[in-house]
Amino acid sequence: MDVGEAALFQSICADFEDIMPDDLHATFSALLGTEYLQETKLPFCYRHVRGIVWGASLRPIISLHVQITDSILTLSGTRQPIHVHFLYLAASPQTYLSDEALRVLGIEDVVIVGETNDASTAESIPLPLKINGCTLLVARSPSGSHFSHLNILGQDFVRSTGASIFFGGEIPRFEISFP
Repeated sequence: MDVGEAALFQSICADFEDIMPDDLHATFSALLGTEYLQETKLPFCYRHVRGIVWGASLRPIISLHVQITDSILTLSGTRQPIHVHFLYLAASPQTYLSDEALRVLGIEDVVIVGETNDASTAESIPLPLKINGCTLLVARSPSGSHFSHLNILGQDFVRSTGASIFFGGEIPRFEISFP
């Protein structure tokens, strides 16, 4: 991520300090009925997924299966899909995964042949992952930010899958439907 993209992302996510790392593991897991970062053998491509609307700021949260693609080699982690809780952010053009989620998948350090290995390079490498069965180039959440623990579902996912988003209602609800 270049300096301009990093500044834009920081400003988009400036007010997500109310979502703590423990919320992903405890609160959201209980409300969504799926354990955060837990492996699953269930089908990983759903046509309709219900999320939750959480907190006073009405945060749209959803759990989707994430899996590494065949183009990623890993000695640790899992090839099975895992449950990842995402904050849906319509203003984000990119989808991001936290370091914790990437570690469970077995992606701890990214090395590109012929490149120097520094943190800024590793964060900017797009990773081909499957989210709900759809391959998408996903970025690593910026490690120096106050929201680095969050997984952000961005518009690139919505465009590439053709998903329909519903967020609203008298009693707020959040749902994603896939064609």
